[in-house]
Order: sequence, then structure tokens, then C-alpha cells
Amino acid sequence: MNTTITFPARPPALKLTRSASAQPSEEKWAATLAEERRRLQEDHDALRVREENLRDYEARLRALQDQIEENHPAPAVAVRTATPFVRPSSRAPFESDPALQTAWEKLHRARELFESEQTHMRDERIMISEKENDMKRRERIVAEREARVTERERLLVEATGTPETAEAQPIAGEHTMSAVTRLTRAPFNIARSVFGGKK
Repeated sequence: MNTTITFPARPPALKLTRSASAQPSEEKWAATLAEERRRLQEDHDALRVREENLRDYEARLRALQDQIEENHPAPAVAVRTATPFVRPSSRAPFESDPALQTAWEKLHRARELFESEQTHMRDERIMISEKENDMKRRERIVAEREARVTERERLLVEATGTPETAEAQPIAGEHTMSAVTRLTRAPFNIARSVFGGKK
């Protein structure tokens, strides 16, 4: 039996084949750098144009502020040295104009009068609505009473035959009639006696 193992003298070399596209070429690096430089230059130019525009805008604002100060000079204010480190209070424009102050007072007064009129009108509408509801309720009660009185008169006429006999004959249980029923029947009894006498 052969027990000897033979190894190769040298291990085989590992060979990796790299494609040409895996390694960036110098031309690609140069193109990328040129593109980045071009972008940086464009950003720099845009920032420079923006800065010039801002400077022009600032100059126009300063000229406008100078013009406003020339048209409306601020009154001379005495410098107070008693209280140092106090921030100066900002003044509203046209603060010293008396016509504008009078107009503002008129506007505030008109607004107060308008709100007062609105409150009165709302209260009057509520009061009128409550009166209308009360009147409708009373009309409904009176209509119900008239319907009851008319129905009782009709039943009375049917039971006795004629209205004259109903007046002549005493009604059974009249002493138990309520005061409200007698009060509501009184005008009809008076009308019957007046018009019945004319017949």
C-alpha cells in the first residue's frame, strides 16, 4: 500500500481579471473636476449678482428713508442723561398730526355708537319676538275658548230646540258653572238680548 502523498511544489497563483471599466480613468476624473469647477463658478457668479442686487435695494431703501425724513422731520427731543441704558421708544408715523388724531377719535366714537345700536336692535328684536310668541299663545287660547263656547251653544240649541227657549228655561247645573264660563258667555247673552228684542 502506497502511503506517500505528494504536494505540488508551489501553489497556483490566483489571477483576477479586472475589467477596464472598474478603474476610473484620468479622463473621467478630469471631466468630473471640470464639471465641479464649472458649478462652483456658476454658484459664485449667482451669489455675486444677488449681492449686487441686495446692495442696490439697500441703497434705494436708504434714499427713500432720507426722502421721508426730509418731508416729515422729527421734532427735536432733549437727550436724557439721568437714566442711561434706556432703549428709545419707537414712534408711530404721523403721531403729531392733530387731524389724524381727530379722525381716529371720530372713528372710535362711530364704532362705539354702531355697537351700541347693534345691541339695542338685538334687544328690540328679542322683545318683539317674545311679544309675538305671547300674542300667538293668547290667540290660540282665545280661539280654543271660542270653539268650546260655540260647541256648548250648539249643544244647548240642539237640546232645547231654539235659542229663545234655552234662555227662558233655567239650565240645570247653572249654579255650578265656573266664573270663567259665565264671563265668556256674558257678551253672547247681551247680544242675544239686544238682537232678540229687535226681532
